[in-house]
Amino acid sequence: MSSPKQSTAPPKPKEAKKEPKAGTKAERRAAARGTAPPAAGGPPALSSAPAPGTAPAARPPRAGPSSAPNAPVIKPTPNAHAPPPTVVADPLQLFLHLDLPSSSSSLSHSSKASTANIHPSIIKLALQYAEFKIVGANARCIALCEALKDIIASYNPPPQTNLTRHLPTTHLNPQINHLVRARPISVSMGTAIRYLKYEISLIEMEMGVEDAKALLIQKIDSFIRDRILLAGKVIEQHAIAKIKDGETILTYARSSLVEGILLEAKRQGKVFSVVVVDSRPLYEGKNLLASLRAAAIPTTYVLLPSLSVILPRVSLCLLGTAALMSNGGMFSRAGTAMVALLLREKGVPVICCCETYKFSERIMLDSIVGNQMAESNSLLAGAGVSITEPIANLSPLSLLYDVARPEDVTVVITEAGLIPAMSVPVLLRDFKPLVQGA
Repeated sequence: MSSPKQSTAPPKPKEAKKEPKAGTKAERRAAARGTAPPAAGGPPALSSAPAPGTAPAARPPRAGPSSAPNAPVIKPTPNAHAPPPTVVADPLQLFLHLDLPSSSSSLSHSSKASTANIHPSIIKLALQYAEFKIVGANARCIALCEALKDIIASYNPPPQTNLTRHLPTTHLNPQINHLVRARPISVSMGTAIRYLKYEISLIEMEMGVEDAKALLIQKIDSFIRDRILLAGKVIEQHAIAKIKDGETILTYARSSLVEGILLEAKRQGKVFSVVVVDSRPLYEGKNLLASLRAAAIPTTYVLLPSLSVILPRVSLCLLGTAALMSNGGMFSRAGTAMVALLLREKGVPVICCCETYKFSERIMLDSIVGNQMAESNSLLAGAGVSITEPIANLSPLSLLYDVARPEDVTVVITEAGLIPAMSVPVLLRDFKPLVQGA
């Protein structure tokens, strides 16, 4: 049994491996460089002097130009072991899927071939959208409905075609696509377009063209009256009941619905003051400030960074929204989420005022996936910087919307009543003919 142990015993060369380490550090460095070590007693094996009567040993050639002529020359790569250079990621990488709005010049100088079948009302409306002369969900939707009425009034189906098949697809779709070039379609505009196409599908085949056009124009007027104007009046009465005398009401940017609530409350004799919080890039709160001052309502105007200073005075918050998502998130002007969050932490009730035609079946958890971008020049106008071409180390980003969390909203006021923000799917399910126009 002893022989296997002798055969597997480690050999003695293990001790020989330690011999090069027997010298001093200076001797080991000299051996590595191929030079003579210090003369002070070192092992003969580390001496580079040749033995008497023998030729000096040839030193190994170094890699590089001093090598033998026939040997391949290996040029050392500078910083071969250095880490690769750090690649700075584009700070706008998360927003590359968002398209910049088309400029008014690009829309006005479009080729005649691309705008040959576009109605003049749509061309005018697209320019107004691109220049942000028409902003706000209700204003954009009403302007679209008026343009659709002009399209229908001047529409004549080609021979041997049917209005119910030709009008919603071949004729209307190019008009809508031209508007998308200026700005993406909002939720309110999408609801109006679906409503019109649904009403077109209900037209009987035997109905005359003129009668069908008159019916569609009447349906559009009914949509504006019932879903926007009358719905706003009902919401005003529900919201005014929540306003008490002596309150300080905070609102953000400008919502036509919130503006109507404040003006109607003043007409009914309510005594209150208003704080208008505003921010870039549109500064819509300035228009609301002018309207409230004309109605003799005490108003304070502050920018978003000064919100924390004015919070101790606020007792109620009224916010409008461009759309209300299925999960209860408020898709509104950028900065609304910050306002709702700070007021919730302060214990101030946050009331969202929204018509049901702005309800969406989509779910949004952030403001990155679906958003819109504004022109960078409007963002940097105050800094005196004009962007006519890309600037190094500068990536301006101006988002128009953000999403407020449903837990930051106390209650949602609609024409159907007061509901929690998380109850939006209930209205979408039980009142779908009312909400979707189907």
